[in-house]
Amino acid sequence: MTAPELDALVESHLNLQVKISYPEHHAFLIRHQLNQCSLVLDVGCGNGTFAGRLAQDHPNIHFVGIDKRKPCVDSCKKLLCENFEAVQVDMFSRDSTFDFSRFDGVLMRYFLLHVDNSQKILDLFKAKSKRPSRFWIIDLDWSQLTCEPQSETFDKLTKLVKDFCSKISVDSMGGQKVLPMLQKLDYQNIVVENVPFSTQTIPIEEMALYLKQEVLCYSRMSGRAVNDPETAEITRFIDEDFRSGKVQISYGMILLSAELN
Repeated sequence: MTAPELDALVESHLNLQVKISYPEHHAFLIRHQLNQCSLVLDVGCGNGTFAGRLAQDHPNIHFVGIDKRKPCVDSCKKLLCENFEAVQVDMFSRDSTFDFSRFDGVLMRYFLLHVDNSQKILDLFKAKSKRPSRFWIIDLDWSQLTCEPQSETFDKLTKLVKDFCSKISVDSMGGQKVLPMLQKLDYQNIVVENVPFSTQTIPIEEMALYLKQEVLCYSRMSGRAVNDPETAEITRFIDEDFRSGKVQISYGMILLSAELN
């Protein structure tokens, strides 16, 4: 798989994430005072699909997406939303002049548990954020990745996830550590919701495609070859055993809201 092909796969996967989860995640933000904010920062905004939809649904709120990857910011700029803009920002660059204190809402969706410096990021926002401000953290909780009945091929899938996490130096069980981090840093009014990411709430065809894309992304990003036999075995397992209902696969989804006052 060439670099452009991998970029296209990641783009497709980001769009599928939004298609599957936008209604539930949007409702969570509404329950936790999104409409009380006027300027919201989306940290690690990717291609901007999620923030762009928020902007369309909330024309009275201005959204700013930041990402350190230029291709992501370029994708965001293709979205025609007057109340959404994207900026290339490296949060820890000494040369950065980005003003984090302007925002009364901060969203970290599929971001905080995919980086190797979660604690440092939460420290930064505690030091630089406006008071009061609201925070929403939404991510998959890999510690809740399960399969019924158990399968040796599923064990290879979980190993692939752990290999990917190890390669980028993140904790695959990090979903369990966000709450203690927030508490240690004195974020207030913390609310945690845990919901299944499974066929209980997602059509099986969309769930199967999501799993397959996830496997292919992790495999390529972990440095496995295009024709890697173990990756092929896992995708066949998803296409055949999961789609047919022989096995049930579920992730955990962690949704947190917090405040700084």
